[in-house]
Amino acid sequence: MISVVLASCRSSALLLESVAALLPQCRLLGAELVVARATPIVPDPELPAGVRVVPCPADATIPGLRGAGLAAATGDWVALTEDNCIAASNWLVELSGGFPGEATVVGGTMGNARPARPIDGGAAFAEYGFFGPDQVEPSAGSAPLITGANVAYHRSIVGKVALWALAGDWEDVIHGRLASEGAHFRVMRRAMVEQNLQYQLSAFCLDRYQHGRDYARVRSRGLTFPARLVRAAATPLLPPVLGARIWRSAGRAAPQSFVRALPYTLAFLAAWAAGEAVGYLVPRSSR
Repeated sequence: MISVVLASCRSSALLLESVAALLPQCRLLGAELVVARATPIVPDPELPAGVRVVPCPADATIPGLRGAGLAAATGDWVALTEDNCIAASNWLVELSGGFPGEATVVGGTMGNARPARPIDGGAAFAEYGFFGPDQVEPSAGSAPLITGANVAYHRSIVGKVALWALAGDWEDVIHGRLASEGAHFRVMRRAMVEQNLQYQLSAFCLDRYQHGRDYARVRSRGLTFPARLVRAAATPLLPPVLGARIWRSAGRAAPQSFVRALPYTLAFLAAWAAGEAVGYLVPRSSR
């Protein structure tokens, strides 16, 4: 059996959109749908039959929601996505095509469900452009770029992935550990999930800053101060370097959208870089 875990901490409207896209696919394949939901102040509307809700604290982080959902899921494979995303109608079929064989981590690709506004495109490129359909194959022994918004784990590793996520670790850290342990990864390029949010410049810059800061704080564990200082000094290079990687992975498939969104993409990457610099210099543990 397959489980699908939807990590949810945003509006009820987004949650219902995500569930509406997932539920027919789950019913088709006999998969359970688990919503790990940060408990809101105002009660959510009732979800359709067949959806199991795992209540989480109101301040739960995305990794914490993922971990809670993974811990509650019962499937032989457990797929993850988020409520700011819309899964393509064939997503679960395409993703599950990677389950047979030796892979223990199977990921898909990311797109943008709201291409009309350049700022929404810039946010999609900045957050998920690394996971586009043209992403570069990793070097031998390295994990491919797989986002926690479009990934599935075999039952044999679900327990430890859940524990790491509950401890606050993001997918890049988790996948790096799995790769070092010899896990096998596979990317199914036609298993598409699309970002489904509208953005404001200041709010998403703050979001990117906070995520970049927390990312660096996790990566700072065990590093000496000189090593952290070197990493902080390199952060101004991130916007052009990451922008070039996003072009190769996702921009070439939609060049006009990429060019229109580029000023916003670079602004969001700069906010991330600033957060990374602070995270390396002030490496307090994130929540």
